Parts: sequence; structure tokens; C-alpha cells
Amino acid sequence: MGFKDEFKFEMQNVRRDLEKEVRRAWKVDYEGHCIEVMNQIKEEVLLIDGKIVDKNKRKYLLSHMIPYVKLSGILELEDGTKHVVSVKIGGYVSLNCIIKVDNEVIMNDSLKLEFLPWEHKDKIVPFIQAQVETHHKVVNDLLPDDEYLYNDVDLPMTPGLFDTFVDDTPTPFYAKRLLKLFIKQMSNPTTKTRKATYEKIIFDNIASYGEEFVDRFQQVERDESRVQEEALWLLEHAAHREVVKFAVTVLGCTDCEKYKELLFTIGMHEEFTSYVVFALKNGTSRANDQIWQLARQVHGWGKIAAVEQLEATSPKIKQWLLIKGCENTIMDEYLAYTCADKGDLEVALEEDEISRELYDGANRIIQALLHDDAFDSIEDYQYASIVLSRFVHHARVHCNTVNDFYTLMKIYEFINADEAVWEERFNNHWQKHERDAIRQAIQPLINGHKWSYVALDMLQSDYDLKALEIARFYELDVTDNLFELLKKYPTNGELYLAIMATNNDQHIKKLCTFAESHLSLSSLSNDEQDCLQYLIQDLHEYEGVGLPLIQAALESDNGSLQYQALTVLEAWQSEISQQPSVQAAIKNIASTSKDKEDRKLAKQLM
Repeated sequence: MGFKDEFKFEMQNVRRDLEKEVRRAWKVDYEGHCIEVMNQIKEEVLLIDGKIVDKNKRKYLLSHMIPYVKLSGILELEDGTKHVVSVKIGGYVSLNCIIKVDNEVIMNDSLKLEFLPWEHKDKIVPFIQAQVETHHKVVNDLLPDDEYLYNDVDLPMTPGLFDTFVDDTPTPFYAKRLLKLFIKQMSNPTTKTRKATYEKIIFDNIASYGEEFVDRFQQVERDESRVQEEALWLLEHAAHREVVKFAVTVLGCTDCEKYKELLFTIGMHEEFTSYVVFALKNGTSRANDQIWQLARQVHGWGKIAAVEQLEATSPKIKQWLLIKGCENTIMDEYLAYTCADKGDLEVALEEDEISRELYDGANRIIQALLHDDAFDSIEDYQYASIVLSRFVHHARVHCNTVNDFYTLMKIYEFINADEAVWEERFNNHWQKHERDAIRQAIQPLINGHKWSYVALDMLQSDYDLKALEIARFYELDVTDNLFELLKKYPTNGELYLAIMATNNDQHIKKLCTFAESHLSLSSLSNDEQDCLQYLIQDLHEYEGVGLPLIQAALESDNGSLQYQALTVLEAWQSEISQQPSVQAAIKNIASTSKDKEDRKLAKQLM
């Protein structure tokens, strides 16, 4: 989101809060008749017996510079007498409403406009508690404050993900100033001091300043009961996620044993799991049991946070780490090393026979350790040789599926890497005889062609990435299978990637022709946009191929597609980009795109 869009979105939030604050209603009975006054941000309404008799509509927010509005209507009683009902409503600091009948005041009310940041909003902790009470888990990842964080275009982030993007360099003096406000709130808990702290909390992200704040807070002399009172007040009133995170962190700086259940419930929403884990470890006894229980309840970033802090203090926990600990909805690569290390995978695999459950868990861990995107990879694992050797040994009994064999294939590729790579490994913790032993043990499992046939059969009926990699490992040409699958799944992006990866001119031309006739180029769906992206991002060396696709990308409202199309045209001969229809699309991007680089590139092609 650019600065202008961000500013506009913030103004929408301000307006939303203003609308909720000024939305008020008054009702009074007069001789058996109901007189109602409703006040909203752009409208004031007078109703008598449920019927609108007068209203005032505002076109602009600035019209509130006129402090008072008058409304009037006629009230007819049963005896036929008519009375004038008049209303005066408005004010700056307070919202005043005076209702008169024939100049007699029958109601005079004044409501102070405080604009408290937690008012008129759904509260987060009760929102979580209601789900856990009903379903024993969180079934709705969305939070009540999503509308204040995400516009209509941006999708909400996976819970817990945003904290990983926050700049870990804290704003200078922010933690110090926030601590000062919170100390003032504890010593004098009024609406004014609580509002000051609350507004300061939501100004920044605790993922940035949290560590510094905790260090400072723990050095301050404080009454723990007052700390807990104000932390609980914040949890009760929090309508913004940063306030929940702050309150949980503060609570964790005290002896919060009696709030374990509350903390656990909050931690079941993965936006807050890491903060709850801190509070449990720092402020409760036997926290490890709670953290383990929490790790089994969450599945994404929350599980990653919990497993990283979990201590493997018992055989049961070690077994769980090896069988279930690595599995998560984000990436197994985040937890593979942690689970192997804490679960003592090398010890577990030393047994002569292991269970299918353990084999499957080890299979998942080893696959992740061997993955190119692993954060702590097999290269960093000191027991790699033992684990790989023992896994290959157990594979003779347990290798029964394509997924099982896929791991063996990856081990084979690892063992047969370039000699230069192995020179470095030998300089670290590998021994030559360890490599030779694994190579000798795995070769018979690779030599048979059983799994190549299985992979080929799978690709004839459905798409499977691992089956495709196995087929290519055995140097099978499955491009025809992929094109057949494309007819069945014309918007499967992985199929486009797989065919483009062949780098074969004829295959790529055929794929472009297929896409031109099977994708809705004038109104691309999200899946179709992905397919088009995978296609055109590699067309730079195929001059003139897929020009209708390039045209569709230029005319789409997808900035990424437009940029890829422009870079392809830049690589091709200028004559192609000078075609009238192409030039029209380029000129439109040059004049309307919000991206400076896109506008610059488009102007170069004009």
C-alpha cells in the first residue's frame, strides 16, 4: 500500500470510529406516544410512533462545524389536538439532545463524546473465549480488528505471520515512554491514563520493542497486584491485537499462575501463541506441560513458536516431537531441525525395528532437512550421517509409497553431490566411510525401476509433484502426460511450471497455444493469473511466442503481470511492442500505473 492509499485507509478508520461514537438514540414517552431521536454521522432523524416526521442529511463531515441541528414534527393526540414536537441536537464536546412539546422541555440529555479507542468495537479476548468454549478450539482465524488493518483488496495475513515482518529495530525511546505511561496508569487507573497507554500501545508493534520493554519493566519496582489488575483490564477491553499482546507480555512479567487458563485460551489463537508461551515460561510453574499442550492445539505460526520453546523433558515429548512435532501448516522446514535435535532422532532410529509412525515422522523431518529452503538444514545437523544411514536401513521394511521413495531419492541426490561439495562436508562432521556406507546401502533401493513405473501410472491419472520429480529422476519424458492433465486441469499452475521447466521450444509454444485458447484472457480469475504469471515470466528468450498472453497481461489490472509483460517486451525486438494494440496497452500503463518502475519501463517502450 502506497503512502496515499495508506493515508486514505487511516482516514477511513478514523471516520469509522467517529461514526460509532456519535451514533446515539433517545426515546421518550409523551401521553402514550413514543418520540424518538436518532443521531448518526451524516443524519439526524425524528420519529413519532415509529414514523419519520423530519430528518436532516449531511453531505460532508465538515457540516458538523454547525454545532446544532433542529428537527420538528406534529404529534396528534387521540382527542384530535395537535402539538409541535421540536428537537435541538448537537454539540462539540458533548452530544446534547433537547426535546420539547409546545415549548415544554420533556427531555434534556447530554452525552460526553470521549472517543475512547476501545469503545464501540468487538473485544478480542471474549471473541476467542466464545469459540474455545463452544468448539474447544479456535475455528475462525479472523480477528475483530481485521477491518482496521486490512482494506478491501488485501487479504488478512495468516495469524502470527505479521510479527515476522516487523522491523526488529525499535523506535527510539518508544519503550521508555510507553513504560512511563503504564506506570502512571497503574498508580492512577483512570479513563484518562488508560486511554493514554492504550493509544500508545496501538501506535507501534510489540514485536519491535517488546524485548526492550520487558528489560526495562523488570527493573522497575512495582506492585504485582496492580500490574495484574491493569493487564487484565487491558485484556478485557482490548479491541486491538497489539493491546492483547502487550497485556499478555506484562502479565507474564508477574507470577501469573492463577491466570494459566486464561492465557492458554488466548494462546489457542495463533496470533498470540508466542506471547502466551513467553508468559507461561516466565510467570508460571510447570509451564512446559502447558506449552506442550498448546503445541498440540495449534498448527501454524503458533505451533512453530510453541515447539521452539518446548523442552524435551520426557520420552513422551521426544516421541511426539519426532512423530507429530514437525508437521505444520506453514512449512515443515521451520521445525525439522528443532524436532530432530530435541527428539534425539539419531537415538530413536538406532533401534533394530521402529514403528510405522516413527518412520513417517522421520521421513517428514528428513525431507524437510534436505529441502533447499530449510532454515537449519541437513548440512548443519551433526548427526546427519547416523540418521540417514539408519533411515535407509529402516526403508527396506517401510518404503511403501511414492512419498517414502521420494525421500530416498533426495538422500541419493545428497549423497551423490559434487566432489567439491563433499570436500567441504568432510571438513565439517562427515567421514568418507559414512558416505560410502550410505551410498552402498541405498543403491539397491534406487536400482529397481518399480517406483518409476508407479510414478508414471500416477501421472497418467492425476498430477503429483513428487511423482513428477521421480519420473524425471529416472529420465522419463512425461510431457505428454502433463498436457493430457492440462486438459483436465486447465488452471493448475504447477502444470504450467512443470512444462516451462522443460526449456523445450516446441513444448513452450504448444503450452502458449493451449493457454491462449483455454484461459479467459479478458477476465482472468486468480488461478488464471497465476498460470499466466508462470508462463510469461520465462518468455524473454522466445521472441514473439505467446504475444496474445503478453497483451492480456498488459491489459490486466495485476501489477505483477503488467511488469512481467513489460520486461518480456523489453527483451524482444522493438517492432513487436510497436504494434497498435500493444502500444495502446503500454500507454495506458505509462499514464495510470501506481508503480513508478512500471510507468518508467512503459515509457521506454513507447
